[in-house]
Amino acid sequence: MKKETPPPRTIGLITDFGLSDPYVGQMRAVLARKAPGCLVVDISHDVAPFNVAQAAFFLAASYEHFPADAVILAVVDPGVGTDRAIVGLEVDGRMLIAPDNGLLALAQKNAWAASIRAFDLSAAMDAPNRVSHTFHGRDVLAPLAAWLALGGKPGELGREIDPETLVSLPWSHPDIRPGRACGHVLHIDRFGNCVLNLEAGSLGVPTGLRLTVPAGGGLTYARTYGDMPEGGPGLLEGSQGFLELAVNQRSAAKQFGLSMGDAIELAWEA
Repeated sequence: MKKETPPPRTIGLITDFGLSDPYVGQMRAVLARKAPGCLVVDISHDVAPFNVAQAAFFLAASYEHFPADAVILAVVDPGVGTDRAIVGLEVDGRMLIAPDNGLLALAQKNAWAASIRAFDLSAAMDAPNRVSHTFHGRDVLAPLAAWLALGGKPGELGREIDPETLVSLPWSHPDIRPGRACGHVLHIDRFGNCVLNLEAGSLGVPTGLRLTVPAGGGLTYARTYGDMPEGGPGLLEGSQGFLELAVNQRSAAKQFGLSMGDAIELAWEA
């Protein structure tokens, strides 16, 4: 009996490569050559250079919108060519591949999944073909994503590991206590909204809410941007599954002097 070939899986891409250099095109060319039947979806290639936290947010906010068997590759890799591991996080059938540098931390922490498994896929770096020490995205990770998308099993390449052993950095663990929350800015979108590492709903419905670090005063806990007066600041549950500091029709980043990676502190009536 002829062995049935599994259908090709969708591949998602997140990088900090930008589009002015040939790097993204070369990665996509490898995918087209090795997995020509796979749909490739570009989530973003405009992650700020080396910004693992921003990429982790893009990944955590995006993977659930992909087909249930998708392979999603995230390459923000300041340690490329070193002994850092390459890992895969399987979340309810979707396989998320990244360097083990914290990039999978938010997806792992915030996943409401029935099944979460992790694999050390570092053996992919032992590929017989020529591998650049500075471009594993093209020479190691893209071929790995193609292999998995065509039916490769992660357990055939590397051992299963405890997901809790994956690298996790401070920005993936906000400090939430009664009446107080400390977190970080993961991302600032083009409207100036500041996406925080606080999961939507994690504060309940706080009353007397205020921004204390940086000193910003009272905030409306809003359902929509329009629930805040024009120019008025607030906190709301954004479309990406995380809380956002926002100012209606203004830039919260400018108003509060915030940049990606900055610490924030919120307080409310406990």
